[in-house]
Amino acid sequence: MAIRSDTAGKEKGYLQDMLAGDAGCVLEIGCGDGRLTRKVHDRAQGVVGIDLPEALQPAAFADLPNARCLAASATALPFRAACFNGAIFALSF
Repeated sequence: MAIRSDTAGKEKGYLQDMLAGDAGCVLEIGCGDGRLTRKVHDRAQGVVGIDLPEALQPAAFADLPNARCLAASATALPFRAACFNGAIFALSF
């Protein structure tokens, strides 16, 4: 399967429409380099990105004051139930 880039620039619009209004706190599963986090961080009160330790790139979040990243697995989320207002789970396989 080939992974295509967002050549038309539509991805940010889709994500922001999905998080219309005050998005509250958003979880990004499989955050890697923070590419999607950057596209939604201005719409959310906070963004928490998780990824496996070998894929996590904490430096990518350094300039995002309302975002943080954690080493964690999507199969064992280290959060209490219903603590996020939304979640992004894209290109994580």
